[in-house]
Order: sequence, then C-alpha cells, then structure tokens
Amino acid sequence: MENFYPEKELTLSVIEGKWKITILCHLGLKGTKRFGELRALIPNITQQMLTNQLRELESNNIVYRKVYRVAPPKVEYSLTNHGKSLLPILELFYTWGKENLKQELQGNYGIYYEKTLTLSVIEGKWKLIILCHLGLQGMKRFGELRKLIPSVTQKMLTNKLRELEKSGLIHREVYPVVPPKVEYSLTDKGKSLLPILHMLEEWGRSYMKQQDQELKSSH
Repeated sequence: MENFYPEKELTLSVIEGKWKITILCHLGLKGTKRFGELRALIPNITQQMLTNQLRELESNNIVYRKVYRVAPPKVEYSLTNHGKSLLPILELFYTWGKENLKQELQGNYGIYYEKTLTLSVIEGKWKLIILCHLGLQGMKRFGELRKLIPSVTQKMLTNKLRELEKSGLIHREVYPVVPPKVEYSLTDKGKSLLPILHMLEEWGRSYMKQQDQELKSSH
C-alpha cells in the first residue's frame, strides 16, 4: 500500500493536462509529426502551450524530439516506447467514456475530443488519489481524506470532491447532525473506473522501474 498512491500520482502527472492526451493520440495514431503539423491538427492550442506540453512529455520520456541540422530547422516528434505503452490504457479510457459519458458525447466531435473529455473527468493531480482511497478503503469523511492525502490543501480537496461529485463518480452523504457529518463514497460509475486505475498503477510501477534503470545505466 505504501507505493500505491505515489505510482498513480506519478502516472497522472506524466499525462495530465488539457492537451497531452490529444498530442499522444495524434502521435500514436498518425505517427511522427513536425511541430507545424501538430499545430494544424490541434487548432485550438497556442504555440506556447504546445511547446510547453511537448517539452514536459519529452522530459518524462514519453515523446522523442528529433532535430535535423538543416536550414530552416526541422524538428519531428514521435512516441517513445514509454509513450506507446500508454496507448492501450488510453483506449480503455475511451471505451469507458463511450459507456459512461453518452450524454456528453452526443455531438460528433471526433476521437480526440472524446478521449480528452473522458480524461477530463479524472484529470488533475489529486482526483485519481481520491478515487483510489475511496475505492480501496471505502467510505471516508472529509477529515479522513485530508489525513490520507496530507499534501492536499483543504480548498483543493473541496474543489476536487465537488468536481468528482458533479461528474457522477462520487456520492456525498450529508447527515443532519451537529456538528455536520459528511461522508464520501464511490458511485457505480466511479467503481467502474477501478480496473483502469489498477492498470495505471501497473504502468506507473513499470515506468518508474525503467526510469530508474535508465538513470543508473547513464552513470
């Protein structure tokens, strides 16, 4: 249990963000792309945001950047083996989203919109950790969750719980007592995410192990 939550937290930190999933989907399904091609494929993203997201993915060894020494400069981006290993999990998220977000997906916005919407339900540094605690340890009060996740602020935890409740992943039970008593638990929709969370845990464990091995071999 000691490493359970850090692995999921690390895993999500590698792929969280509004555009990273979209970038990964494009590179995974369409292969190597130049910066300008990615800009054209993701018209709503700014140049600065795309640059930042690609740098973060590169620093986490998810995306590989190849620079050609030509004039004008030519740079191409592709998925590393780490990046490719995420694609089956992204497909599971997509399948889960099609089953559980039918109302939100009624418009024909395409595969990338659907994958991004699906991840938006659980994206954010703390949501997966909250889901894991409630999934493995059952119903919890707000104060208990604060103790289980000491790094999260009270305001942040409140916001994330509200977002998860709004998404239908957790249920908030309010008891009419003094002082007020509020308990949180997973809904059936929230519980349906647990198999994918376990896969993310396995991916995170493998990712950290390989990163550690690569670091040792470089010294």
